[in-house]
Amino acid sequence: MTLGCRVNRADSLAIERQLAGRGFRRAEAGIVPDLWVVNTCAVTAEGMKKSRKAVRRCAASGARVIVTGCAVDLERDALKAEGVDSLFPNAEKERLVERVCGDNRVASVAWAPQDLVRVPVKVQDGCSRRCSYCIVPDLRPEPSCRGASTILEEIDFLNGKGAGEVIFCGIDLGSYRDPESGRGLDHVTGMAARASTGMWLRLSSIEFSDVDTGLVESMRAGELCRHLHLPMQSGDAGILKEMRRGYCPGEFRERVLELVESVPGLSISTDVMVGFPGESEAAFSNTAALVEELGFWRVHVFKYSRRPGTAAYDLADTVPPEEKQRRALALRRLSAGVAARFHAGQVGRIIPVLVEGEMQSEPGRLFGRAESFAGVVFEGSPALIGSRVRVRLISSTADGLRGEFEETGGTGGGERSG
Repeated sequence: MTLGCRVNRADSLAIERQLAGRGFRRAEAGIVPDLWVVNTCAVTAEGMKKSRKAVRRCAASGARVIVTGCAVDLERDALKAEGVDSLFPNAEKERLVERVCGDNRVASVAWAPQDLVRVPVKVQDGCSRRCSYCIVPDLRPEPSCRGASTILEEIDFLNGKGAGEVIFCGIDLGSYRDPESGRGLDHVTGMAARASTGMWLRLSSIEFSDVDTGLVESMRAGELCRHLHLPMQSGDAGILKEMRRGYCPGEFRERVLELVESVPGLSISTDVMVGFPGESEAAFSNTAALVEELGFWRVHVFKYSRRPGTAAYDLADTVPPEEKQRRALALRRLSAGVAARFHAGQVGRIIPVLVEGEMQSEPGRLFGRAESFAGVVFEGSPALIGSRVRVRLISSTADGLRGEFEETGGTGGGERSG
């Protein structure tokens, strides 16, 4: 069971693959397994709450329960009290299977990710940026990077299994450097693109200052999906300084505009936090204005919550909960309007879409995502799930797009929308 970010999901897949090598099989839905592995999140208070609830539910099943992830690093004693068998902090996650299974050796079983449509591949872990609101540097291991050769082995494995898309992820993704050559993220993604025959390759969240010329050229050449998630957090200079983000709104704005100009068809999404200590109405207005100006396709809005151990913890939480809620709702309404305009601009095009699954609420319709990461709904056979198809876009809303199935989109990883 996995909670939290894509890096956690990638870690869980690695654990699952190692367990398969020790003879474990994935339990069928509705069946209580012999062993639960709960990979937890604690980046927010809500994430911690959900993690504890998941651990309690697994422990109540009577099965053996192993807990790992960020919640273990933050509240080890509290989780231990839930009646679990073993706890592994993030720094020991890679040795979890070895320590749980010991020297017991049985025949391995065949394994592939249960969901091969979109698979996260971790290339980097840890962060040393120390944003004032963030507890993650204290919960993850010291910053480290996987070797390019091991990453490419994983890419080759997923390509052979028929994965539709790989998402390169890390806690501080843009800081990636190959331990052997010292080369950056564009080097490993470029090699992956040349080795891949049928997968889209996408970047997970990355700081705008880390999107270098090499990555831009990879997107222009169709080696990487033309979509970036660039965390903004605030559009106010004073708040960004208190957050210790290391840039001002003007720098962020200038780089985003440069990227949009450099990469035709680029879509950009972002994270924004409201209610940070000291955020005045004027500061919030600055954020809202920048969100509207830059026209982000999607905005993830978070309400600030104090996290013990962070530099911001000692700052007076001056924004009342009801005001945080009001600002979050206002920003979500604003971003919905921006998204509606973005989606409306796509209507009439024929684009490739990676099919993720059936719409439970609309029998006979499928859901997929475009290269821009926009959601697309259209009629089609479940046999298309996992494949890339071409869809004519016929209507739009703030939530996504509607279309008509045209044809299969082929397997060439370099195929891109016009």
